[in-house]
Amino acid sequence: MTIEEQLTRALRTIADRAENQDVLAGVTAKRRRRARRRATGTLAGVCVTVLAAWGVLVARPAPQVVVDAARPGANPVERVWPQAVFTMPGRLRPLAAISATEVLVWADRGALEVYDAGSGRSRTVTALATAPVILAVDRERVVWLADGYAWVASLRTGGSARKVGPVAGEAVDRVALAGRYVVWSSPLDGVRRMGVDGGSPERVAGSKGLQLVEWPWATDEPLDTRTNPTKVVDLRTGRTIRIRPIPGVEGLRCGPTWCAGMRGGTAVVQRSDGNRSEVRRGLRGYPYRDRFFIGAGEIYDAATGTTVTFDGAKAGSGTNWSTGSGVVFWAQGGGVRVVNLAAVAQR
Repeated sequence: MTIEEQLTRALRTIADRAENQDVLAGVTAKRRRRARRRATGTLAGVCVTVLAAWGVLVARPAPQVVVDAARPGANPVERVWPQAVFTMPGRLRPLAAISATEVLVWADRGALEVYDAGSGRSRTVTALATAPVILAVDRERVVWLADGYAWVASLRTGGSARKVGPVAGEAVDRVALAGRYVVWSSPLDGVRRMGVDGGSPERVAGSKGLQLVEWPWATDEPLDTRTNPTKVVDLRTGRTIRIRPIPGVEGLRCGPTWCAGMRGGTAVVQRSDGNRSEVRRGLRGYPYRDRFFIGAGEIYDAATGTTVTFDGAKAGSGTNWSTGSGVVFWAQGGGVRVVNLAAVAQR
């Protein structure tokens, strides 16, 4: 396969993975143009427009699955994980979970903010005209990719965003924070890093052919979305976990412990070592914190075997839902209802 063919396949893979983010960026741009044309409109009118725009931001389950969150035996998330559910103002859109009470959001006034569910208040991180698509957070910083550069801002002190430096690599589509480093990867170039205060990019040792999952874990994710990876690697220690697909499963996407894939048109969750598997409704993609899978109106906690449902996915409700890193959200009652998975008790 030529380099051109590899790059074409890589870009197609990225497009498949980022379908919702691409839609989100387009909707955001359209919303800004409409807002400028209606500069004399009321704030309430703007909020309605924002929520209506979010209505198309659907985290799509596998197409063969029929969603029915009202079926007998369903476990509403408010009952199972009450500490993880809250409502924020309609002007905010969740981007990523920071802690059990804090969520990074983008405000429609053009700023990144941290919303605290405990106090019901938000504080400004930095002005930003459009919501970032490729981003990561830790307890102290947010980093995102834009225009070929990595940008960083403090979650605690606020202020202007700072350009860290150019991001090397073809079709970079993932980023993470690893202590004093910004780390990123692409389908063709492995994993690279650069100091959060700047410096020259360098390849992370042992990362050739790997893609980030959640730092420090990376995997040899195939360009063909139907093909299974073979390993997950801890880039700090070099520890390698071999992936053992159960018979007939395709398109596994794995953390160090749990994977999701498809078998005969049905979604399957399995352990990476192949010792346990079960059919789940429409779940797919990588697990958040090697534990949570989202899809078909459900959130599945593989660590405890718990499945919860949420109102945003009730059949016939006319309400659509979307996701960020560790958050699920939907419009409800003039606000935004949020499930923060970082608030679910850890093992």
